[in-house]
Amino acid sequence: MKGKVKLLTFDATNTLLKLCVSPWKFYANVAEKYGYQIHEDEIKKQFLYTYKNLTKKHPNFGKESILWENWWREIVQGTFEGKIKDNEHIKCIGNKLIQDYKSPKCWFPADGAVDLLEHVKSKCIDIGIVSNFDPRLHEILQSLNLSSYFKFILTSYEIGYSKPDKKIFDSAIEHSKLNLCTDACLHIGDDYEKDYLGATKAGWQAFLVTNNTSGLDVINPLHCFKNLQELKMAIEFQDNFS
Repeated sequence: MKGKVKLLTFDATNTLLKLCVSPWKFYANVAEKYGYQIHEDEIKKQFLYTYKNLTKKHPNFGKESILWENWWREIVQGTFEGKIKDNEHIKCIGNKLIQDYKSPKCWFPADGAVDLLEHVKSKCIDIGIVSNFDPRLHEILQSLNLSSYFKFILTSYEIGYSKPDKKIFDSAIEHSKLNLCTDACLHIGDDYEKDYLGATKAGWQAFLVTNNTSGLDVINPLHCFKNLQELKMAIEFQDNFS
């Protein structure tokens, strides 16, 4: 590492937070409550197709074009297209999914997340969140009793920039209210392009937490960890965190 860390930010999904079940399984469970038996493999195919297309059409959850709630309603509409023809049921399912995905019904802290946050906090290092997410992230973190660890929580929707854009990392430094050089900032995430490359191109230090290391030979092995427990063990022995 290049220097002593004074600001540490985390990605949310698949880094600090994990989904209880896959979206297609959860969507299938909600649809079943309305009387529709749809195999999750069918839902997965249409969910991923709709998500990809809508992300291109309305980037960043529709920040510049539609409300984020309507963005997700279009995801639900596309996911169940041809399978649920009752528009009122589609509307009800969409509203329920939007609400459920704010809660512990859908999310839990990744293994080792709390221990790692406690360790970093004990070093008097400011902690933030930098995530490509809609505004529900605040409620999710609060419902999981994680909010108190963070000096700030930045979502791409609220800031107006998505990782890997340098501007979202610059905004994190502004929100820290610290007079920091970029090399005193460390970002931790699971996505090579959005988290690791995004942070390093912004001048930050970066760690990657992922089980899938295929094609990541270009990363310094000291910057790549399988899980948060492994990461915590590593930083306990680094002077940059003492």
